[in-house]
Amino acid sequence: MASLRRSLTRSAILCSFRPFRHLCIVILLFVGGLLYYHFFLLTTRNHLEDPSYLGVDKCPACYGTSLCEQFGEGHFEFESYSRLRFLDFINVKNVYFGRYLDKHHVILKKLAHNTELASFDKELCLEATQQDTCEVARDIYKTKFSEVLRTEVFNGNQVGGLSDLVRCPSQRLLQKIWNGFKERQSRGFMARDNKMMLMTTLAINPEPIILTIFPKSEGWPFPRYRGACGRFIVQEYIGKDLASYYKADWETRLDIAYQVMKIAEQFTYNEQEFGLYMTDVSFDNFAIDEEGKVFVVDAENIIVVDRRQIKEDAAPMWDQRHQAFHDECQKHPGCLTFSSEILCKRYHSDHNYYAVCHGILGADDDDTIRQPGGLLHDIPSTLNEKEQLETLLLECKKPSKAYGRYEIAAELLTLLAKLSGHETDEQR
Repeated sequence: MASLRRSLTRSAILCSFRPFRHLCIVILLFVGGLLYYHFFLLTTRNHLEDPSYLGVDKCPACYGTSLCEQFGEGHFEFESYSRLRFLDFINVKNVYFGRYLDKHHVILKKLAHNTELASFDKELCLEATQQDTCEVARDIYKTKFSEVLRTEVFNGNQVGGLSDLVRCPSQRLLQKIWNGFKERQSRGFMARDNKMMLMTTLAINPEPIILTIFPKSEGWPFPRYRGACGRFIVQEYIGKDLASYYKADWETRLDIAYQVMKIAEQFTYNEQEFGLYMTDVSFDNFAIDEEGKVFVVDAENIIVVDRRQIKEDAAPMWDQRHQAFHDECQKHPGCLTFSSEILCKRYHSDHNYYAVCHGILGADDDDTIRQPGGLLHDIPSTLNEKEQLETLLLECKKPSKAYGRYEIAAELLTLLAKLSGHETDEQR
């Protein structure tokens, strides 16, 4: 450090002499021009037109190619700070803001950290060639994923456990995934490459599959999925995340809280009889659109259970209600306790209510570092139902009696509907 100071001091002294001033100005202009050029290049070059940057060379060990033509034509661009590549090292989640045709806001995702993607490639290569590196686009056909090439729809043995989506898959769920996968030939045919893309997506992050089999168009609270190119997917931009509303006015937070509870209800009880159990619940995983509607924008960690199949199989204890406990998470902020094995075997579970009450609505100071007290913090003292609401939130987090959360969740939903003006919705 001392030597650097001496060098800078000598340079300053040198530039103070008249014979060297012009030289210093030339050097400064050159350095400044070089920096400007690199900054200009970083902010104007569309990296999304580069197949190598997109990871197209990894295909079919990728998420799909349905949008590659549009990427190549420059229809998608990064926007805001997502344009600056030198910020990628702090964007560990690889989530980017973008624009489609210069007017539609979108979100682009690589669906995993760079280290996770590298680990996936390494494991693939070790299985295929017993080497740390290989040609993943070619050697993926030498892995266990190739078993699906001989079938018209995969089975539980081929995909079970690859991710939370297929933690305990029924054949009905597998058929839904197979039929709903959008990265296929124009006539709907699942070619060899498409099957490998499906397996890759299931293994790395099944979020785009969740978005397509439980689509926004059918009333599910997920963003619209647009497609993929290489190891990038594109989905609809919803709006600001829930963390941005932590300090919003009380009425706004009440409305959001009601919607979050309705999502928990929909994920648990729906006409399709699929239970979608959220195992990672945080303010970052929800977003609100311009109309004030709440969406789940991170769907990676959702265990999907076929409740209809559980009822049909009628295994021992299938209809015994499951209750979630928080005991194992007392010393781990943001943690949720769950057993995928139990969730996969019970027709009834209060897990989603437990998850949103602990992670969003009324989180304890120890549970939520960035949002102490949860979304419903600082309940107004003028609210007539203040004591009732505080009691229900506490009981939802930690029921005082066995299976009490089932009753408490219904009461809490009714109260939130009343306070937020959605009472008529609950009466329908």
